[in-house]
Amino acid sequence: LTTTRSSRNASLVLISLLPITSMPTFVLYLRLVDAEGIASVSWPAGQLWCVDVQQSAGSEVRSEVVIDPSEEIDIDGSRGQANYAMKWSKSDRKQSYANIIPHKKVKPEIGEEETNTWVPILALDCRGLDPIAFHPRDGFIVKSTGGATFNDVDLSEEWADYDEENGVSVSIMGVESKWELTK
Repeated sequence: LTTTRSSRNASLVLISLLPITSMPTFVLYLRLVDAEGIASVSWPAGQLWCVDVQQSAGSEVRSEVVIDPSEEIDIDGSRGQANYAMKWSKSDRKQSYANIIPHKKVKPEIGEEETNTWVPILALDCRGLDPIAFHPRDGFIVKSTGGATFNDVDLSEEWADYDEENGVSVSIMGVESKWELTK
C-alpha cells in the first residue's frame, strides 16, 4: 500500500511495511492399504471430516472435531466465516478456525492406480489451530473394478464386500493419513 499526499512545500509518502500474510494451508493425504478390486474411492461434496487439532502456539489438543463444509460460522470481529471455529479457553478473545478450500493439489477421488500411494484429498486454511490427525468415518463412495458402487462406506476399520453382479471381491484393509503444510 502506497499513499502519496502533496502540498505546496512538502510531499509525504507512506509505505506499508506490514507483511502480507495468508493463513497456513494444510493438505490431508490418504493411502489405501491392501485394497483389492477397487476402481476408485471418493467422497460427497458435503463429507464431514473428523480431525484432531492442536493449538498453533501451544500444546493443547482437541480430539475428533468435525469440520462440516456446509457450516458457515461467523468469525468474531470479522466479516468472514469458517467451516469450523472454536476457542481454546473461555478467556481467549480470538477464535481459532478452519476452512475447507479448493487447492490445486487436491484430487476428487483416489483411483485404482493410486492405491498404496499418498493421495491429497482435502485442503484446510487454518488460523490458530493445526490439524494433526484424521479419523476416517462413513460417507465414502467405493467403486469396484467390476463397476458396482458402494455408498456410505465406513473406512474407520477394515472394509470388505462383494460385487455379486461382476464376481469381484472388494476390500480396503486400512487407511493411513498424514497432514502436510503447503503453500
